Amino acid sequence: MIPILIVTSLIKDSNQKPAIKIKDNEIITSVPNCSEPTIKIDKIRNIKLLDNVEIGNKQVGYKEDKCYAGYFDTQFGTCFIYINPNIHSYIYFETKDDKCLINYESEEKTKELYETIKNI
Repeated sequence: MIPILIVTSLIKDSNQKPAIKIKDNEIITSVPNCSEPTIKIDKIRNIKLLDNVEIGNKQVGYKEDKCYAGYFDTQFGTCFIYINPNIHSYIYFETKDDKCLINYESEEKTKELYETIKNI
């Protein structure tokens, strides 16, 4: 019975879409079958909106057709990324501990998210 519950849970989780929420001055990323990393907005420095970023090998994380999440090699070095690789608009920023690269479900939504984060 327990293996059936585990498989059912994994199937349910794999059908969920990745998501980004802003709540309590944090960016909360949610990826199926992964932990939910949070980024404190007041810790962000050097934020930029970019087009076309080179993404290399996955170091640790999740890599599917519509979502890359985790630590990947990039043109900025190793970054925590949370992106849809089919969307070519990115928000790049640094915190004290990490370099981060995120985007959202469309280029327009990514630009809106950038403006929201930048103005907090």
